[in-house]
Amino acid sequence: MKSTEAIEKRINDIGTGIVFSYSDLQLPPESQMAAAMALSRMVAQNKIKKVGKGRFYRPAISRLGEMSPMLDELTKDLLYKDGKRIGYITGMPAFSQLGLTTQISSKILIGSRYYRRPMKRGNYEISFIKQENILTEENIPLLRILDALRYIREIPASTVNDSISCLTKVISGLSSEEVKNIILYSEAYSPSVKALLGAFLEYNKQDYEKLKLQLNPLTKYRLGIMEKVLPNKSNWNII
Repeated sequence: MKSTEAIEKRINDIGTGIVFSYSDLQLPPESQMAAAMALSRMVAQNKIKKVGKGRFYRPAISRLGEMSPMLDELTKDLLYKDGKRIGYITGMPAFSQLGLTTQISSKILIGSRYYRRPMKRGNYEISFIKQENILTEENIPLLRILDALRYIREIPASTVNDSISCLTKVISGLSSEEVKNIILYSEAYSPSVKALLGAFLEYNKQDYEKLKLQLNPLTKYRLGIMEKVLPNKSNWNII
C-alpha cells in the first residue's frame, strides 16, 4: 500500500469528529514529510478540516451538512496532557450549564495553571485565565461557580441580579463537603468573590465563618446587587 493510501486509511480509522495530530497517526519518522503533504492535500480536497496548527478532523455529515467536533474534543489537547487534567472549559459554556445565560458564543474561556496566548480553533476564539488550584475532575464544577462569581457583571443576556438569583439556588444545593471545598478553592480568588460566596452561604444558612476571617472589614464591593435579591449583602460590605 502506498504511503498516501496508508495515511488516508489511518485517518479514516480514527473516525469522524475526532481531532487528531500528526503523532496520532503513529507514522515512522521517514513518513512525516509524506504525511504533511497528504494532510495538506486532503484539506484542499475538503476531505478533512484544519482547526489549528497541526490539528485536523474528518467532519461527520448530517442532513444539515458538515458537523464540527464537540467542544471538549476540539480543545482536548488544552485540557489534558499525558492523561493529566491541565485545563477546564469555563466562561459562556459553563455559565449556560449553570442556567445563567442562554446566549451562545464563539468565545471560549479555559482555566489553566499554565499561561497560553489566545488562539483560534475552527470558529472559536479561545482565551485563558490562570487557575491556581490543582485541577481534578471533581473540583471543576466548584471552580466554575467561583468563575461565575468572578465574572458576575460580564455574563451576557443576564443582569447581575438575575445571575445572583440563579446562583443562590445553585449554591444552596451544595453539600457540606462541597461547601468546605469551595471555600478552600476560593482562596485563589479575589476578595469580591469571597464576599459574594460568603453572602450566599450565610443567606442559605451554610457554613461561612472561614470566609469572614479572610476579608478586610473596611473594604466595600460595588457590584450593583439589589437588597431584595441578596438581603444580607450589607453584612459582607456589598453595595
